[in-house]
Amino acid sequence: MSRSESTPSVDVQPASADVADVQATGAKPAAAWGRRGLLATAAAAAAAVAAACSSSETSSGGSSTAAAPSAATGDLAVAKLAAGLEVLAVGTYRAALDAATANKLGPVPPAVATFVQTAMAHHQVHLDAWNMVLDGAGQPKVTEPDAKLKPTVDAAFAKVTDVTGAANLALLLEQIAAQTYSKAIPTLQSKDAIMLAAQIQIIDQQHQSILLYALGMYPVPEVFQSTAKAAS
Repeated sequence: MSRSESTPSVDVQPASADVADVQATGAKPAAAWGRRGLLATAAAAAAAVAAACSSSETSSGGSSTAAAPSAATGDLAVAKLAAGLEVLAVGTYRAALDAATANKLGPVPPAVATFVQTAMAHHQVHLDAWNMVLDGAGQPKVTEPDAKLKPTVDAAFAKVTDVTGAANLALLLEQIAAQTYSKAIPTLQSKDAIMLAAQIQIIDQQHQSILLYALGMYPVPEVFQSTAKAAS
């Protein structure tokens, strides 16, 4: 992330991962409606997926008595994967904020601090939405990051020494997330789950564009969305 020697540093305070906190620091009021709209879609997706699971159990002769949740499949498997990615994104952005607060990244432009806080809040809301879907279908909420990606991200973060390095790692995470959603959307059965994934995917694309621009690269380099970096 290019910056001159005169770039002022900023006292970065770790923000609560909630859109309301970002609003308090100057985000547009529309953010609140975006959060409510996303969670409303998540609630609809939860109801639709839960109904589909119930219908499947009934048609297969399953008992109506309470039982331990079965392994996540179909839309629920996608929800579980997506939630793990969102946990990883929230944790990585929070680690970047902590590193900046501890002056481990050098001077941090105010705009960068605002972006990190805002992106972290977005990913927290996305996580809440997917956990709503899982919980509504009787599945446990996801609280741990994607186990396949976390070691790679942790190793990369250990090498980050400045804002540019942090931005490049954030860009990689956003690319993985957006491409994972793009790959998953055609496999989803519930139209509400499709809507939820699409609403989140476009936000990850926006994050990418900002990061690319900040790193001195063209913000919309692709004609069609790749899925080469999609998680599975």
